[in-house]
Amino acid sequence: MSNFKPGEFRITKKAMDLWNLPKGSKVLDIGCGQGETVEYLEKEYGFQTCGIDLSMARIKEGKTRNPGLDIRYGDGEFLDEFTSLSFDGVSMECVLSVINLPDEALHEAYCVLKKGGKLFLSDLYIKDPDPGFLKALQKEADQHKSLPHKEGECNTDCADEHKNRPTNFRSSGRFAKEPLLEQLKEIGYINITWEDCSLELDQFAAEKLMRDGTLEGCLCDEAIHPKDPYKTGYFMLTAEKPL
Repeated sequence: MSNFKPGEFRITKKAMDLWNLPKGSKVLDIGCGQGETVEYLEKEYGFQTCGIDLSMARIKEGKTRNPGLDIRYGDGEFLDEFTSLSFDGVSMECVLSVINLPDEALHEAYCVLKKGGKLFLSDLYIKDPDPGFLKALQKEADQHKSLPHKEGECNTDCADEHKNRPTNFRSSGRFAKEPLLEQLKEIGYINITWEDCSLELDQFAAEKLMRDGTLEGCLCDEAIHPKDPYKTGYFMLTAEKPL
């Protein structure tokens, strides 16, 4: 299988060890692509895994490779096809940074998680941003005066009204660690863990550059050519919905 994400499945395995979910657990993989992670979670952990993605082409390729995969068209910002409290785990690898409204996606994940359910994120982040930079992000977000959903509003759909609304925890496709953690806590997540996995990003970028001769079209292109002076790292994060 090709090197399709930083760490391949090494980061995924770390997260699953932290999740410690039993065989048969129901897991939703948002941004599943061709379903590689869906297949991995089913084979290695015995999970009942469903994947959603916005690319019908990738879904078709995945179904051609493995017709038994439950992968379908779907948007992480709108999980209306799934009932609340229906999944033991939700995974978003290399996808939250490109979702239009990441706070909505985090809230939607919270809604479909069962009580005690687990969240797993891996993505790009901004290393050591100064307070002035974070303050500017906050100011831009405040100007739009739109707060993410709170618990109890799981059936409220306001994403279209606030399309392209900036947040205080993402800039140029990368996350600011502390504001992201605060966002998760505000939504209701607990027991949040964070681990820097930047070496995996460096290796991923080097291997892709050697193989393809370019990083164009790759999430690492943002890491190599950021729009601000801060270095880009890669992280994994797990969190939990309270019982």
